[in-house]
Amino acid sequence: MKKIRDDILKCLCDFADDDEKLIQQLELIIEKQGKQAYPIIFHILTHLDLESDNAEECWYEVVAHREIMGDALGRRVNLRTAICDYFCSINKSLKNPKVVELHVFESKANISKYDYLTGLYTRGSFEGFLVRELARSKRHDKETSVLFFDIDDFKAVNDTFGHLAGDVALKRIAEIVMNETRSEDIAARYGGEEIVIILPETGKAEALIVGERIREKVEQVRIEYLGHSVRLTISGGLASFSIDANEASNLVRCADDALYRAKSYGKNNIVLYSHDKRRYFRLDFNTEIRIRQIGFSDTSELTATCKNISVNGILFESDRLLDIGTKVELHVPINAGSEPFVIIGVVVRIELFDSDHYDIGVSFIEMDRTIKDEISRYLVKQLRRLAHS
Repeated sequence: MKKIRDDILKCLCDFADDDEKLIQQLELIIEKQGKQAYPIIFHILTHLDLESDNAEECWYEVVAHREIMGDALGRRVNLRTAICDYFCSINKSLKNPKVVELHVFESKANISKYDYLTGLYTRGSFEGFLVRELARSKRHDKETSVLFFDIDDFKAVNDTFGHLAGDVALKRIAEIVMNETRSEDIAARYGGEEIVIILPETGKAEALIVGERIREKVEQVRIEYLGHSVRLTISGGLASFSIDANEASNLVRCADDALYRAKSYGKNNIVLYSHDKRRYFRLDFNTEIRIRQIGFSDTSELTATCKNISVNGILFESDRLLDIGTKVELHVPINAGSEPFVIIGVVVRIELFDSDHYDIGVSFIEMDRTIKDEISRYLVKQLRRLAHS
């Protein structure tokens, strides 16, 4: 999004005195970038936050309104004038419009909106965006995920090579984050060496794939500084609306909790948030389950031997490898004689324990509340049986 914004700003400055060329160039940016360019144009010129479809409609109405104003006045009308009149008189969204030099306004706005070092959004901007995205998710019944990253052993880089080396590392990792995310994703420097990403309309499985891609890119890169080659890794925590939390602050806290667990598990990994594990039990569950990969042309089912289960996930043994981030449909027989429960999960752990067998851990990401309650009852029942045996 920053690149689109920069292109629009350059266009507005380059063609400030020629509105015909300005509109043509803005149309070219729209053609290249798609609907996401419309709200950015209006945000720059009016500071209004419009959704893409609404912004698209307003754009064509503004262009038409400019022509009508020009015919009525007998002269060409500036695009900014047409926008101001449109939002003050027709679509009455501007109450007290302010006329300022665009470059002055943007330079001041950018100081608070963007982190000066990395070019990512600031924490304050992130918090505002997250509230907006969750409100959108609630309206449209969509998922939104948050990835919370922290650079591993970053203090050692500063202590060994100096803070300027740390700055170079932060900038390089920020570049990786921007290159590996979509234009609609929102990445921010949350603090020190912490980076957070909002992934709109993205569930846990898809978000984990993004997170793993970023983690691998960081692990592979060498950061050169004054003849030294610095290698770094990052740890991440992942939480999703609304399966983990319904409010912005709680969602960030969940992602942060998952990050803390990632650190405790040895760093350089990503952990999906689950509720406090002390509240739940993981018990042996030696039975066969059926698994189908989601999103693959191969619809054949895999039969595997389950090892243990909790209300948050399952561990099974398989002779077939499933990649980290693979979304799967599980058919799990909790109660003998009843139809297996169907649960959607994502592969979060793989461990090879002999030449051709794997332990595969799956975190549950979609399940009916009644299924969760039934698994809880099963676990409690088994604990009681063990206690009396």
